[in-house]
Amino acid sequence: MRFVVVLVIGLFMGLAIAMSLANALQRRQAWPRGLMHVMQHDLAAAREAARGQQCSTPQMAQRAERLRLVAAELQPALLPADSQDRVLTQYIEQLASEAANWDTASACPVQAEALTRIGHACDACHRDYR
Repeated sequence: MRFVVVLVIGLFMGLAIAMSLANALQRRQAWPRGLMHVMQHDLAAAREAARGQQCSTPQMAQRAERLRLVAAELQPALLPADSQDRVLTQYIEQLASEAANWDTASACPVQAEALTRIGHACDACHRDYR
């Protein structure tokens, strides 16, 4: 009987420690995951607006600015301070360049093309790093 009680207590403690560790590891990835979700949301909303011929709205300018800001934060979010990754840096620079080239004052087809290039920059990085 004592063996069963000790076994149950051991299993409970092991489960509690494993859950605590999993929670800590998940929090470590919160910033990069959050940046990716913001980028995904803004890019999808901008594509939808471009398809709906609603390109000259203030929301498009806000999405473009937010996308540029988030692209600038990717390198510190994805790479530790003392490390370098040449390929990832190139992908991030490509995304930042495409986001900077997105002109929200242009016509919807031109913006849709710019958004497609931004999406391709995202996809290129995700092929290697996801």
